[in-house]
Formats: sequence, C-alpha cells, structure tokens
Amino acid sequence: MSYCRACGHQIHESALSCPQCGAVQAPGHHAQPARSNHGPDTPLPGTLWLPVPALICSAIPLLALFDSNGWDQDQLLGSFLFITAATVLASVSLAKQTRGKGMAIAALVMAAIALLGTCGTRL
Repeated sequence: MSYCRACGHQIHESALSCPQCGAVQAPGHHAQPARSNHGPDTPLPGTLWLPVPALICSAIPLLALFDSNGWDQDQLLGSFLFITAATVLASVSLAKQTRGKGMAIAALVMAAIALLGTCGTRL
C-alpha cells in the first residue's frame, strides 16, 4: 500500500489516481503520508491578540508612575484595573498560545512592577 501525494489517504500501489481526492499519482511513486503541522500533539501557534493588549495594559499604569503629582482614588482604581487586565491577558496567553510568550512574560513583569509602584503611591 502507498499513500496519496495530495491528501495522504492510503491507496493501492497500482492506483493511477486517488479515490479520495482524485489526484493523479506518479507511476511507481510511493509517497509518504501527508503530515499536518497541526497534529494532536502540536499546539496551534496562536495570534498576538492576547500578549499585545497585555503589554499595553501593563505599560499604562507603569508610565503613570512617572507622574509626580499625588494620585486620587480614581487613578488608583484605574491603575489596579489595568494591572488586573494585563495579568489576566498575559496569563491566558501563556497558558493557551505558543506565539508571543516573550511578550506575555514581559507584560507580567511590567504588571508586577506597576503593582509595586501603585501600592507605593500616596493618595
């Protein structure tokens, strides 16, 4: 038995075309089965829609720490909300995706620094 060059379906060695997809087979050619990049053991690469917003959400309170004026309660609450959103987005990105792990780790580190800085601010 051999495999179809186009779809990887197992076909008879003497078949001129694949009964599954109809692809014409080269005579005497025994192709290996087609391998998919996304097998059951290979995670999907993912997109950058989680780590990029995590970076942005962690950068906002981090940059707000450079404000020399005292913070009011709204600024403090907003900073904690951005830090929470960055932490959740980065954690989900690390758990579910293979692409953008470096950005997710950077977002977590920036969120931790922003959290420490926010806790140290005066009202």
